[in-house]
Amino acid sequence: MAHSSGNDHIPPALLSPADLAARGIDQRETAKLVERGRLRRLRSGLYIERDDEPGSVAGVPSYEAARRDFLDRTRAAARAIEPGTVISHGSALALHGLPLHGVPLDRPSATRHRPGGGSRRSSALTCWNLPVVGSTTVVDGIEVTSPARTIIDVARTVSLESGVCAGDAAIRRSLVTRSDLQAEADAARGRSGAARARALPALTSGLAESVLESLIRVILVLGGVPEPELQVWLGVRGGERFRVDLYWREWRLVGEADGFAKYGTGQEQIRGSWNAERRRQSQIEDAGFVVLRWTWEDLRHPRRIVDQVERAMRRQERLGLGPGA
Repeated sequence: MAHSSGNDHIPPALLSPADLAARGIDQRETAKLVERGRLRRLRSGLYIERDDEPGSVAGVPSYEAARRDFLDRTRAAARAIEPGTVISHGSALALHGLPLHGVPLDRPSATRHRPGGGSRRSSALTCWNLPVVGSTTVVDGIEVTSPARTIIDVARTVSLESGVCAGDAAIRRSLVTRSDLQAEADAARGRSGAARARALPALTSGLAESVLESLIRVILVLGGVPEPELQVWLGVRGGERFRVDLYWREWRLVGEADGFAKYGTGQEQIRGSWNAERRRQSQIEDAGFVVLRWTWEDLRHPRRIVDQVERAMRRQERLGLGPGA
């Protein structure tokens, strides 16, 4: 089934030497345009027009510029792969428009339909040898592994966390179900990283609204903390209701993931959002809830996140709350 990646960004057209020649640009002029940065060579015989260097697009965060650059190189790789080979792994994530957290962006990935296993790498492509029949789709005219297969492959070969971030987003967008992920995890039995694949479906949720929220939840659940409810509405004094990211009902404990996008981009927008968030937290705390907050910086010390929640739970238990209350 063919579909679009759903990204707002429209990728630039891929240009071959024949395309450039049709515009009156010969090989020498092509080299000059590449040197000036007006053309970018993605791989042998394929270029795109570009006014900016990769990673420096005006008004675009560096991670988004890196994603777009990786997507451009993936599209170029799709034009060069042999029949029977499909775009896969991190490159398929990019084409599906799913998060690339932790995914190496140094070269595109593809899978050749071939039993066995292993992979080979060149400067331009990593190619895996695995069966893909029944696990492919078409995105923007490019044959790729299906969302579920892609997520499981990423969990196997990159990390469980990378797979969960992509899985949460895919479920939220109705691209996959947990059953789809379970079926692909079962099919991956015996492959490298299969244990991570088996653990992934139970850790995914379509209620997670950001990569940071997904990562915090994985840290907590794998750390032995009771699994929180997600996106819960809480009532406060005056009749207002606020939705919180994570909630442990028996402890009246709230967890909030503070990603940068949550507060906007412009300075005034960020200031206004931050002030509103402080008022919101004050109202939640006045209603008798305890609020914990985490940022990207906190991910550097995952054990501290677990310890913080466990300490808060113990404090609440001393006040008569918790599962035994």
